[in-house]
Amino acid sequence: MFVEADNLNPQQQTSREQIIDQDTYGGKIPDPTYWYQDNSQADLSNPQPSGPSNSIDPDILQLAESMTLKELAGQMTQIQIELLIGNDGELDMGKVQYWIREWGVGSFLDTPSNHGGRYISYSAIRFAKVVDAIQKVALENGKRVPIIYGLDSVHGANYVDGAVLFPQEIGLAATFNTTLAYEAGRITARDTRAAGIPWVFAPILDIAVHKLWPRVYESFGEDPHVVATMGSAIIRGLQGDYKTDRSRVAACMKHFIGYSASRNGQDKSSAWIPDNYLMDYFVPPFQAAVDSGVATAMETYIDVNGQPVVGSHFYLTELLRYRMGFEGMLVTDWNELDRLFTEHRTVPSLKDATLQCIKQTSVDMVMVPQSDSFSRDSVALVQEGQLNRTRLLQSAAKVLQLKKDLGLFDQPMSDPDLLSQVGSQQDINAARDAARESITVLKNSNSVLPLTGNKKIFVTGPAADSIRALSGGWSIKWQGAENDDWYQNRGETILQGLKHEFGEQSVASSWSVDFDGNGDYGGDYLSKIQDADAVVLCLGEKPYAEIVGNLNSLDLPWGQLEVVRRITRLTRGTKTKVILVLVEGRPRGLQEVADSVDAIVMAYLPGPWGGLPIAEVLRGTVNPSGRLPITYPSGPSDMTANYYRSGVDPYTPLFPFSAGLSYSTVEYQGLTLSKSSLHTTTSDGDDEVDPESEIAMDPEEEIEENEDDDEEGDGEEDDYDQDNGDEEEEEEEDNDRVLVKRGSTPQEAMHHYPEMLLSRDLSEPVATNVQPARALLSVSIFNSNSVRRKRLPKVDDKGKAKEEDKEGSSATAFDASCKGENSRKHQHCPSTTGDGNSDSIVARVTIQNSGSRAVKETVFWYITPQYRSEVMPEAFLLKGFEKVQLEPGQSKVVTFEITRSALEYHGRNLQKKVERGVFKLTVNAMRPEALSVTFQVV
Repeated sequence: MFVEADNLNPQQQTSREQIIDQDTYGGKIPDPTYWYQDNSQADLSNPQPSGPSNSIDPDILQLAESMTLKELAGQMTQIQIELLIGNDGELDMGKVQYWIREWGVGSFLDTPSNHGGRYISYSAIRFAKVVDAIQKVALENGKRVPIIYGLDSVHGANYVDGAVLFPQEIGLAATFNTTLAYEAGRITARDTRAAGIPWVFAPILDIAVHKLWPRVYESFGEDPHVVATMGSAIIRGLQGDYKTDRSRVAACMKHFIGYSASRNGQDKSSAWIPDNYLMDYFVPPFQAAVDSGVATAMETYIDVNGQPVVGSHFYLTELLRYRMGFEGMLVTDWNELDRLFTEHRTVPSLKDATLQCIKQTSVDMVMVPQSDSFSRDSVALVQEGQLNRTRLLQSAAKVLQLKKDLGLFDQPMSDPDLLSQVGSQQDINAARDAARESITVLKNSNSVLPLTGNKKIFVTGPAADSIRALSGGWSIKWQGAENDDWYQNRGETILQGLKHEFGEQSVASSWSVDFDGNGDYGGDYLSKIQDADAVVLCLGEKPYAEIVGNLNSLDLPWGQLEVVRRITRLTRGTKTKVILVLVEGRPRGLQEVADSVDAIVMAYLPGPWGGLPIAEVLRGTVNPSGRLPITYPSGPSDMTANYYRSGVDPYTPLFPFSAGLSYSTVEYQGLTLSKSSLHTTTSDGDDEVDPESEIAMDPEEEIEENEDDDEEGDGEEDDYDQDNGDEEEEEEEDNDRVLVKRGSTPQEAMHHYPEMLLSRDLSEPVATNVQPARALLSVSIFNSNSVRRKRLPKVDDKGKAKEEDKEGSSATAFDASCKGENSRKHQHCPSTTGDGNSDSIVARVTIQNSGSRAVKETVFWYITPQYRSEVMPEAFLLKGFEKVQLEPGQSKVVTFEITRSALEYHGRNLQKKVERGVFKLTVNAMRPEALSVTFQVV
């Protein structure tokens, strides 16, 4: 059963009756189709996409320097929309003026629907009016700096009434199609921007390691490579060239880091993650996002290994900034700063929470979100000498730079030209295509599917006739829609889809139980199934989000499972087949009923347009191609089992990662390697240093390390990368400080800000004053020459950056189709593997469609060391995938390039390494068609 959560819903509270906006499109009909020139398509083949700059523009720096302490703190403050809503549910301009005039607030967030606004959902037109009205006040007061509005657009512009919603991320991952992810991002961006909002809190890049976690459906699944690949694609779709294209938005990678590793599967619970696991599994998706130019990041709610991330110098400065090279703007999650005092209890007051967060981390904006505490306390801390003004200046400048990059200084108001495309039929088709490729057939006994010919269908179950169930949480409101009326016929249920595919006269239905399992287990519906050729039983979860979705048991409610038992007992030995369709955001337990049904179809949360695609798969109009991006547990002991577990751990799921059937047979044969060995070590046996990992010190850079040993012994970290040019800064600082040359001006300090992140002397220990639990990790990471760090650009003989290095050097491969020979064929592929190593092995396998239907087949490539000396090897670990279209009888050769980067892991000392020995390359591991071949590293 769901945990009762009446008091756990702070983001969706309203004391007044809300109404449905009956004029979503302003009396007009959305354009059925539209033409657009996607200049950013080139970004998908560009290893250096548009992203945050490593410097602050002079005009922005000048603006930031002109600000008072209160104005700087205001730019770092984000307030939720409820504080601007009046008693009548409309925007209260007096409240708007208070927050902007009095506190100079630079950012607002969320939809009025969640906080007492007049309408259940705000159309792009109405939302834009709200944002523009706030913007107008900002432009008439103080420094006349535009505000930046942020919104959770996580599967389409889900808070914009009339926008097209896509499958939730878990379903999008099941497509294993980066083009669909890119398109979802592009459409989401435009619809959000049409509402006057240039910043979205998406995508989620947490890996779903605990299946009980209520945010599984918001993730791309359990595999780091899949999350990295699909996340990078959607980021590029969201952002495009966001510095020039005003139909794009700034993306926000979240939640950095470890949020999904809740020990008990409950939302916002503590995580224990070994440091090497953190680096090998949790960091790669975020690193891929950084390499893809993500503009912003959001830290996580939780503590990792006992240290609250929001106050952690290690996670938010050492790791995110120094090691990963993130240059963008960092925002806290909802009310996180206050939780250092109220829940984490690492400080004795809210004021100390501000000090800990701002002094020890690189946070640039605080999602307060409903008080003036941060602004008040940060100003007081500077005035008292506990914080340096430059620390506020740095972050405020980052916020202002983001606003400039998004064009808010030139075009602060919404663009009405975007409105006509919101809700377009063209976008509905794109959402349906994503749902079609996500639907995963997990069981198909005796080929009961597809249901061809003239079939009588009986449909029941709580998800059978529910658009809100198909959509899940974060749909119209935070906790999802309360009824289907909210969708105003924008979408179709499974029942409606089946009637479309099989005809009205061939489909009957009846109510049985609700999502909690309450209802009529043995009622009238049982008498109606005897004449049916097939019973389509639609079970699953009601909408939920975050902590409201906490569960004590992964099993579906008893009442839902009891309906399956009664139907299968009644149909046993008859012509009637039982097909179980699962509409759920996480893999719910099926107990013994999985064995008693004839077919199981995983629909995930396909969005409001998912009803027809589900019916098309059942009918055979669509050949299913979805694959599980997550392990489907067989029982409670599997809830934390992931396919890449160590080889000694049992792995007996109901359905493994990558499971999924189609209506065609694809044969695999002829797995070969271009050579049998790979040379990636030096002659003396030490690990070769990857050129991309070397840390170059710029000889022209005038910096110094403060070598004081924190004789005060207070254990506090210094302000994040402050210079000592401000008159308020003391002459001596704590250790672990990188300083601009003494006497530098604040302008020089800001100019050198990025270099300061790259110029740490790696021969010296980092921060002897870090918490003991982090000391070994901090020292071992930053004393290593093989640590992955963003390299300094190459320069010509005049000291200028060479043309190819101006935008940075890192690249992220999207999938296996971007490897080797195929990199020239696919538009979405980066041009290189980005590891700087020419020594590689090319693997080839031939696949052939021996069936009579066209099929889309996903090829998975796994690499496993046969032994590993320091940390046990994984049973399998995915390194690439490619989705291939095959016509009946057609065969294709699929290639994959094995490079050093695919073999690396973090040892116990946290250094990346590749060991000599035998490795196994497996195609489609954990599937019947699996093939393997070995190679050696010498």
